[in-house]
Amino acid sequence: MATAAGGEGDAEAAALARFRSMVPQLGGGNYKGSHGKVAVVGGCAEFTGAPFFAAMSALRVGADMAYVICTPSAAVPIKSYSPELMVLPYLPEGPPGEEQPAVQAEVDAAVTRILPWLGRASALLVGPGLGSDPSACAAAAGLLCVARRRGLPAVVDGSALTHIVAKDASLVCGYRSCVLTPNVAELGRIAGAVGLPLPGRMSDEWLQHAPSVAAAFGGPLLLAKGEVDLVCGPGPNPDPSSGSGSASGAPSDSAPPRPLLRCSVPGSLRRCGGQGDVLAGTVAAFLGWAAKQRPLPHEDGGGAGGGGGGGPPGLDTAALAACAYAGCAVMRGAAAAAFAAGERSMVAGDIIPHLYPTFKRVAGCR
Repeated sequence: MATAAGGEGDAEAAALARFRSMVPQLGGGNYKGSHGKVAVVGGCAEFTGAPFFAAMSALRVGADMAYVICTPSAAVPIKSYSPELMVLPYLPEGPPGEEQPAVQAEVDAAVTRILPWLGRASALLVGPGLGSDPSACAAAAGLLCVARRRGLPAVVDGSALTHIVAKDASLVCGYRSCVLTPNVAELGRIAGAVGLPLPGRMSDEWLQHAPSVAAAFGGPLLLAKGEVDLVCGPGPNPDPSSGSGSASGAPSDSAPPRPLLRCSVPGSLRRCGGQGDVLAGTVAAFLGWAAKQRPLPHEDGGGAGGGGGGGPPGLDTAALAACAYAGCAVMRGAAAAAFAAGERSMVAGDIIPHLYPTFKRVAGCR
């Protein structure tokens, strides 16, 4: 069942074909930003590497620009990692070492300050290095609400799954242009938020419940990371080459939900920290390209209010699935190349130089 990306069959081959149709062409008529601008919301005093890995990965697979919207305490370290990133220290944060309740006026002011930057983005990534500060998480949740109302594609990863989605699943339930990227532990947390507590102790067996969790959310695509990555949608499997996803937000009554796609492309035998951030940034860049093919309405205003409604129609399930599958294939292939060179010494930063050569193979580019 081999494909150019080492996929598993017809569905995976169709997803790759759909993804390849989204890849923008290089040419002299392009302008800065025409191949996507990714906004990464995350980064705090404790976690500065995660947003860097995510934003740089988006750039290295072909996005033109990447912003990192972080807390003031994280800004200087992140700025020092690379001159390629625009670093905006606008997320509010409490005193060091304390977790004080969020002050709504400060949260609203931060969201208002960030909105012009969000309006320039082609995709939003919330979570890498966000941490647990109540003010920062409240502002990130507010930005996610605005993105949802505007139909902006979003990836929700890491800290945002634990400290935002697991506490209020309604923020993303029915958000049809959104991809959730949980590892096994995070899958257990968000499953409980939609009334599907997973049985027993945490293990890879929890991944078999990912399709049911995705169906319960009723809109976001769920990319469950494991030995085999599972791409799960809100309803019956669409044809990834058809250009239209399922209109149903519920699984079939006659059969349990199942993954739309499985990615078993060989990856690294070492599981170092930061690989999920590389994947999240890669998928966000690809979602930006999908959105360019189907312009989405942007509305003015917004704040830190609740999600409310599904927003504009957004991207179809097949487009989201194609981006998620391609992101997994690129990330896994790049990680395998990094592991071949570094083996036990491999770290997440070693993966990034291998992203573009792997992307070219997956995307069928010259």
